[in-house]
Amino acid sequence: MANTFLIDDERLIVVDPGSELNVHLLCNYVQRFLHRLPTDIDLIVLTHLHPDHTAGVEALRSVCQAPVAASLAIQHLALEEQQIGKVVPRISHLAGQLLPGPLHHFDLFPPAYTQQIQLIDLWLEDIAGLPSHPDWRVIASPGHTPESLCLYNAFTYELLCGDTVITLSGGAPLLRGGSNRHELEETLRVLRSLRVYYLYPGHGRPILGWHPLSNADVEW
Repeated sequence: MANTFLIDDERLIVVDPGSELNVHLLCNYVQRFLHRLPTDIDLIVLTHLHPDHTAGVEALRSVCQAPVAASLAIQHLALEEQQIGKVVPRISHLAGQLLPGPLHHFDLFPPAYTQQIQLIDLWLEDIAGLPSHPDWRVIASPGHTPESLCLYNAFTYELLCGDTVITLSGGAPLLRGGSNRHELEETLRVLRSLRVYYLYPGHGRPILGWHPLSNADVEW
């Protein structure tokens, strides 16, 4: 199961709603522990478009009416996918037809950009601040997927990574890439240049401590 994160500000931000179960647990937490309403959520951010991070978007949006934001790179990727799809179906589309339902949530295949672009209301650019939340900056982090992004707060030293970084039990942080080794190495360089104390991965436990990526492993 992917991690879902809630940024508790004057207005709430949800990062990667994940599954419908994640959304149910999130709304329960907002009401029972924060004593707030789901309608206090004013932004939903997707770090990338793998379905284990996006499957709960519609369920969450139905209770909070918040816009969904994701990387501007998705526009180009969706157009590219449409052009390729005229010649050969995307492997992600074939996987959706051939694999059992539970396996759809693994990141074995590229996201289906043409389908999922319909989820997105706001487009995020590299280095820009989040809409209405300028303390949080968008960091483009291609490697795991071309549209991957992280969110960084320079005032609180927090980095939300999506699947750009994951943590495995007892191991070092892991950056997993696709076929573009250069992109992954550049992403690691950029993330290491940030002053980070709290690192929140897309899967696994958070890491607390300065320079959490100093011993990161890279896999492609």
